[in-house]
Amino acid sequence: MEDDLGQLQSLLAYRFKDASLLECALRHASAPAAGPSNERLEFLGDAVVGLAVSADLFRTMPHAAEGEMTVIKSAVVSRRTLARAGRTLGLGEHMITDRGLRSSRYPVSVLAGAYEAVAGAIFVDGGLRAARRFVLRTLRPEIERAGAARHAAGYKSILQERTQAEGKGLPAYEVVRRHGPDHRREFEVLVRVEGRECGTGRGTTKKEAEQEAAREALDRRYPEWDAEGG
Repeated sequence: MEDDLGQLQSLLAYRFKDASLLECALRHASAPAAGPSNERLEFLGDAVVGLAVSADLFRTMPHAAEGEMTVIKSAVVSRRTLARAGRTLGLGEHMITDRGLRSSRYPVSVLAGAYEAVAGAIFVDGGLRAARRFVLRTLRPEIERAGAARHAAGYKSILQERTQAEGKGLPAYEVVRRHGPDHRREFEVLVRVEGRECGTGRGTTKKEAEQEAAREALDRRYPEWDAEGG
């Protein structure tokens, strides 16, 4: 196990002072009770990843509105995106799980949780600067991809093209909730395809919320849609 962790730390570009933290980050709740699971580190890592990405967008997009940064951030920190980053790092090869779950291709939730747990473990072991460096190094391609997609064809257009090509008609959008005072209004929108709910989104305008709902619908219905170039 120590040799495996040493190899993984090279891929992470971070050397742990306390390697047991990394081992804990890789131990799924389904694993035999040889130690604590990664759930607490995953909880912490979720906040660390969100902060690192938010701060980076704030710094690198000085003229972007809150809603635009929110849409990009939500795409970057989504389960599917974090799972893809975890898969690239080879976390699945080092996971400690129940025999029945062990697989060459773990579910998205398992890999995304492991990525967040590793970020949390680095934060505990080396502080915010080290954790931030890890997050931005491993998620930089996703941040750039999400930023480019934001300025390319809208998610609503892509979803509409997909559903019409399948003969399923036009997606239907509905505002299901409004939050906050008039000067800081936030909308929550639900999108349905053939009457079935397939995505929700939030934004400071209805348009932004609809785009985010469409993005979630694309993630659910067509998991590889962005890998195919939209």
